[in-house]
Amino acid sequence: MFVSVNELVGLPGMPGTAQGVRYSIRKLASSEHFRRKRAGSKTIEYSIDCLPPVTQRALRERHVAQLMASAPQEITTQPPVKRERKQNVVQPVEAYRGSPQLVEERLNALTENQRKVAEARIALVCEVLRISQEPGFSCASAIRFIVSRLAQGNLEERLESLVITANARKGKERTLSAITLKRWIAAFNKAQNAAERLLLLAPGKRDEIKPEEISWLPEFLAQYRQANGRPMSEAYEDFVADWQRRHADEPYMLEVMPSYDVVRYAMKKLPEVVKQKGRVTGSEYRQLEGFTRRDWTAMPVNYVWIGDGHGMKLKCAHPVHGRPFSPEVTFVIDGGTRFVVGWSLDLAENVFAVAGAIQHGIRNHGKPFLYYSDNGSGETADMLDKEIVGILPRLGINHPTGIAGNPQGRGIIERLNRTLPMRIARRYRTYFGKGADRESLRVLNRDLRSAFNALQQDKPLSARQKVAMRELPSWSELIEAIREGVEWYNNRPHSELPMKPNGKHYSPAEFRKKRLAEEDTEIEWLSDMELRDMFRPMVERPVRRCEIQWLNNIYYAPELRDEHGRKVLISYDIHDAERITVRRKDGSFICEAIWNGNKRAAFPVTAEYHKQQQRIKGMRKRAEEKIRDAEDEGIQVIEQKTTEPWLDNVYRPVGNVVTVQPLRCEEVHDDEYETERDEYLNHSLDILEQNRRKKVI
Repeated sequence: MFVSVNELVGLPGMPGTAQGVRYSIRKLASSEHFRRKRAGSKTIEYSIDCLPPVTQRALRERHVAQLMASAPQEITTQPPVKRERKQNVVQPVEAYRGSPQLVEERLNALTENQRKVAEARIALVCEVLRISQEPGFSCASAIRFIVSRLAQGNLEERLESLVITANARKGKERTLSAITLKRWIAAFNKAQNAAERLLLLAPGKRDEIKPEEISWLPEFLAQYRQANGRPMSEAYEDFVADWQRRHADEPYMLEVMPSYDVVRYAMKKLPEVVKQKGRVTGSEYRQLEGFTRRDWTAMPVNYVWIGDGHGMKLKCAHPVHGRPFSPEVTFVIDGGTRFVVGWSLDLAENVFAVAGAIQHGIRNHGKPFLYYSDNGSGETADMLDKEIVGILPRLGINHPTGIAGNPQGRGIIERLNRTLPMRIARRYRTYFGKGADRESLRVLNRDLRSAFNALQQDKPLSARQKVAMRELPSWSELIEAIREGVEWYNNRPHSELPMKPNGKHYSPAEFRKKRLAEEDTEIEWLSDMELRDMFRPMVERPVRRCEIQWLNNIYYAPELRDEHGRKVLISYDIHDAERITVRRKDGSFICEAIWNGNKRAAFPVTAEYHKQQQRIKGMRKRAEEKIRDAEDEGIQVIEQKTTEPWLDNVYRPVGNVVTVQPLRCEEVHDDEYETERDEYLNHSLDILEQNRRKKVI
């Protein structure tokens, strides 16, 4: 190491001026071996070997301090020195080299804190090895230099923070010893790669007690894991009572009974899936477990349709009686494109609602290959699935159903039901789902009930009742809202669909159009007649003497004569019960049977008898009107009499009492009119009695 005169000014053992240093250095560097010219300059440098020892030590320390302040450089490690070791003792580094799987397991087991500590120790070791490569420094002297500078508080801030991390112990008074630094250097030199260095220099980790090693934990879990959702504090009370009962004669066990804080600490170690086992079941418990994410985009267009019904969280006017109720909406979605192909609105979840949604989808977007749904009664009724007569088998559509109690398998439609119906329902004040104000809803429902009670009693509506009636959406208004909601959903970007070149996701309508243009997928369409016939429910019924009984109705056709005693297939329109279509089991058409097609009167009815009956009906009607008038005239108006105040325990009217004056008799009765009317009435009653006797005969 060579230094100039200016670099020696003020150092221990040297004068404080440049002139004094030059005078002294001429005596010390008497040989040309100790002098040289600095490259690219006229400055003369002198070797530190000719300087006094105290000056050499100061120069080396200053140089090392400058090295530590500079950026670390790559160093070359010395090969480890082989030493004799005891027999039958396997060093950790040898175990790691013999088992790569062990290295991987140990690396994965390291915590973040262990990694940080190991990296800080490796950085300190590299700093020591870099200093030891400087002239006049050995590894031991470099260790002593860093330890002494740390003790004096003169160590660089970067290295001081590494020492604090590498100690892996809390406390500001913790320091670094030379023996610890030597041990880290020895471990560093044993390793051949970064993974081995990380494992050898990582601090140990205190082995925590595993939950399965806690003897009392199963007893507490028996109290905690119950389906009633009891809190931990309540379960602990029963756990303590049971513990004290079982160990009443064991003072030591009563003394070591775990406290509530110990129980909470142990429960934090348990995975959530273990803690909730027994507390929740079915689909709610499956939400804590792993699942398989299905790739629906691999499905062609119209390959799989998924359908499900959803009770809307709002009240609307019933289409029949007009009172508030919650309808059922059914959506059918195309799995490959997330496009809502069909929907229906019904009074409740039933097979007709499902069939209506499928029919709506097939009419507008073609026939699917699969229809996937849950196994509820509305989705799996015979009308849909029964062999030969079911709507889906007749259309050639397979109908797989999900596992009972596993809605995650149909997450694609369940997610839609949490988005679209809720968005539609929130447009109205009658919405009662999540987020609705309970007090406002209670007041609105009260006003609606009072409004319908007033209408039933033919009373005029108040202003508040009229406002409440306006807030109740009608059936047609809700249908239009659902239509707009489906249009909104199909034309908005969907996060589960791929992205377009502009960085935005495709909408279901755009993606369906794109897939149809790119893929060679043929859409199968049905005609109006096929849609009408295929979506008519079909059942199997026996024929008895050209008659078929269905839904308490009797249908007749003479063409059924040859089918007596056989079973045939009948299809019917749910809105028209006048006729049914009859087919053989092979599907061939037989006829259309008419409701009460063979019903006739027991004897022919003549025109004269029919006319007589019409006249009798008129007479009966007029007679009933006269009887009503006579009974009304029998109602007398009683004059209000003033109550005598001599009895205190007799009820007397209080408040505004109107005294009604009785009508005069001549205003009420007309003797001549009464006589004529009584004669006409008696004559009419005689005719009615004669007709009644004829019927009896």
